[in-house]
Amino acid sequence: MTPAETHILLRDLLREVVGDPTVDPQPDDFEAKIPGFDSGAKIQLILAIEERIGVRLRSREVDALRRFGDWLVLLQNRTAGT
Repeated sequence: MTPAETHILLRDLLREVVGDPTVDPQPDDFEAKIPGFDSGAKIQLILAIEERIGVRLRSREVDALRRFGDWLVLLQNRTAGT
């Protein structure tokens, strides 16, 4: 996936999880500043990513995520070449 495709996919999954089609997270946005994104939404997003993309996220990877951009980098790295 290209970085742009990764951004669109992750944004759309996040919108589904938080139930708000207008959420438009930017790479520098901290998770806590994304409307509707809490610990439950984080778990749902992880599950959605694993199901949709077919990658298994490791606990240590998830623990390191703080900003939307961190999610983008992780997914870009994990889907490189697909």
